[in-house]
Amino acid sequence: MRIIALGQKVSIKSAIMPLTHQSRYQYSMCYNDFVITWRLYIDESGHHSYKEVDDLDKRYLGITGVLIKKERYEGKIKPELEQLKRSIFRYDPDDPPILVRSLIRGRKKWFYVLQDQLLNTKWEHGLLSYLSGLKGYTYIYTVVIDKQKHLAEYPFQTFDAYVYSLSVLLNRVRGLLQKIRGGEQADVLAESRGATEDNQIKLAYATLLTKGPNKSQFGTAAEYRAAFPNPELMIRKKYQNIAGLQIADILANEQKLLTIKEDGKHLPRPISSFGQQINKAITRMVILPYGRYMLE
Repeated sequence: MRIIALGQKVSIKSAIMPLTHQSRYQYSMCYNDFVITWRLYIDESGHHSYKEVDDLDKRYLGITGVLIKKERYEGKIKPELEQLKRSIFRYDPDDPPILVRSLIRGRKKWFYVLQDQLLNTKWEHGLLSYLSGLKGYTYIYTVVIDKQKHLAEYPFQTFDAYVYSLSVLLNRVRGLLQKIRGGEQADVLAESRGATEDNQIKLAYATLLTKGPNKSQFGTAAEYRAAFPNPELMIRKKYQNIAGLQIADILANEQKLLTIKEDGKHLPRPISSFGQQINKAITRMVILPYGRYMLE
């Protein structure tokens, strides 16, 4: 895949220059004709920086993608998540609770009520039941990059950790989409990480769809466009109350730690008891060996 190295400045406009005006128009029209049946929601656990990679807390970056069947999203997945939140937390429809793992663990904002052990038990049981109920129209993929090892092996051409991981994640999801009823399509929605970082992943996505990966065994640009026909990667913020992003946020850290453990590497911390239960609840939505992958 054409991966952007650290410090490399390339505009999104330059990424699509190889397409002529006519072919870009045809690509757009092709996208409008597609019925996109899936959406991939992406969140990360960790940092993309290569600073202090000897620190286990900063060594790994995990990218988790939650692929959801659209026809079940509005009618089931989204309203059921809101109902779960209503049953536990103080709920203001103009300021609904947003599930953010760090806030939940810290018992901050809406989640201060989880200091009550009975409410916390109700919350954990409710969340595990909700996650288990996603089976049948949800698939989960996680790619973790060991930045310490990557930096040691490629000291002069270190790839942006997030962009590199995202490219590998999309390749794996593309493989699944090709196998579903002869080929289905998804669009991609990622959590905003800041203006600079958002532009980097938009560029990486545009490059993949217009120029394809560097290595032919990963497919062609046309194959990626067939799987991901939307020419733009969508970016949303946490406060926008996107159910798919909240699911990805809850899963990203636990799936990252499990991926590290399965690869035999040192964990920054043990997987908590509840984290293990979360991983167990989604087991049948992770197609191994493709669903979790350690990148170096």
